[in-house]
Amino acid sequence: MVWQHFSASLRWPTFDYVDRKLYASGLRFEEAVQQLCPALLRGVEADLWQLPQGTTELSLTVAGAANCANTEPPISSFLATVRTAAFIEPHYQPKDPGALPDLRPADLAPPVDDVDLALLTKQNRFAGFALALHEPCFRGGGHNLDTLEWTLRYDRGIRPFANVHRVDEYWRIREQVLGPGRVEADNTPFRKGTDRDFAPASKAIPDARAAELMEAMHVTCILHPLIAEVASDRYSGGFYYDAVRSAFQAVEHRVAVLAGATEVGERLMGIAFGAKPDPPKITATRSTGGSLESEQNGMQFLFKGAMGALRNPRMHGPDEKDARDEADEMLVFASFLMRRLDIEDEQRKAASSGP
Repeated sequence: MVWQHFSASLRWPTFDYVDRKLYASGLRFEEAVQQLCPALLRGVEADLWQLPQGTTELSLTVAGAANCANTEPPISSFLATVRTAAFIEPHYQPKDPGALPDLRPADLAPPVDDVDLALLTKQNRFAGFALALHEPCFRGGGHNLDTLEWTLRYDRGIRPFANVHRVDEYWRIREQVLGPGRVEADNTPFRKGTDRDFAPASKAIPDARAAELMEAMHVTCILHPLIAEVASDRYSGGFYYDAVRSAFQAVEHRVAVLAGATEVGERLMGIAFGAKPDPPKITATRSTGGSLESEQNGMQFLFKGAMGALRNPRMHGPDEKDARDEADEMLVFASFLMRRLDIEDEQRKAASSGP
């Protein structure tokens, strides 16, 4: 059903669409999806403790597509995409230090090694891109559905996949790259939410009481507009890893603009918030008196930690899958940092409007 929708529209279906179609045919989504696992289907929490939002896209991995009918042309295009990127990567000369190489449809122009030219239609190239976008050998990308233009980013992580010509070859290398822990999790079937074990906060608290306390502590917040702007589309599509990455990139960019610095990451945060003996370039504190220095140091460490622990692994490491709950918490943290940057903006506006 997922592939039929995609092949007809070049859009992955939403959870609402799949859920309604299944229900109309006499099936419940929760029951049907337990025949699958994360190695085949993206957009669903592994333990089904919370169903996807209605607008969340359900997409297939390459293995998922390989188990559907009439997917040979897109998969051949996907494999050609992987081989082409692996060929280009060693020869890439970036204009900006640290820039990742990218791949575009024109890079797959015929002839591409031994691919049948009839398979390299614009639609098949786009379908190959859609399968590649969240595979671990790539580092994200973007697209325009109206023109079927797309971009895939990659780095040295593409190298193990050079010369793959079959899905089983690709998948074997993919599992080696991901490691046994991730492979085991991806191949564990989706299971009912009632099977989920909640670890109680204290051994003295009964399980039912612990669950009651967890429910009582449920909180919501409105994210900072600059965080919502860059993360909402990715989050609603179920791409939590990309949503978190984009959020902390936005924080980093705003710090660089406010500080007038060209550095990145933790070094940028040290320049912006820790320029002793001079005052910090950016004010992100509310304390006065004896607590001011302590808060200044703490805010510097919070911003540095956000770059080192949350931004950097999502920019340079292999793509992992963020759990939705943890992604929520990281987005709230990014929102908190962004609101602290509002303090600097407010001070500058007040200074510019004064005598």
